[in-house]
Amino acid sequence: MKHRKKARELAFLTLYAWDLRGENPKEIYEEFIKERRISNEVVRHYARRLLDAVQKNLPEIDATIEEFLKGWSFDRLGYVERNALRLGVAELLYLNPPDPGRVFIDILDIVKKYVDERSAKFVNGVLSAIYKAKLAPKKEENKVEKEGK
Repeated sequence: MKHRKKARELAFLTLYAWDLRGENPKEIYEEFIKERRISNEVVRHYARRLLDAVQKNLPEIDATIEEFLKGWSFDRLGYVERNALRLGVAELLYLNPPDPGRVFIDILDIVKKYVDERSAKFVNGVLSAIYKAKLAPKKEENKVEKEGK
C-alpha cells in the first residue's frame, strides 16, 4: 500500500525530529505536512495513528526494544535506528497491520534511505526478534483455534 509507506515515512520524520529537537510532536507533524505538501487524507490519518500509538505506548515500546538489544544499550542507538524501531514496534504491536512483512520492508527502506544498509540489518534483526517473540506465537494460537472450529 503506497499510502501506508508514505504515512510511515511521515511518522518516522516526525518522531526523528521530535527526538532530536524535543519540540511538540503535533507541531512538528503539521510542519512536515505543510513543508512536503501532503494533502492525501489517508496518508495523514495513518501517520497520525502511528504517532499516537508511539506516544501513547512509548515507555512500553522503549522497554521492549531495550529487552531485545543484544550487547547494545538503548542509549547508544542512533536517532534514525531508535525511531525506526519505535515506529515498527508500535505498528506491529498496537495497530495489527494486515501485512506485517510490508511494515518490515518500509521500515528498512527508511533506515537505508537515512543511514545505510548495515543499520537496516541491525534494525531488521531487532524487529524480527520482537516479532517472533511477541506476535508469532499469537498468530500460531489463532491459527490453531481456527482449525479446531
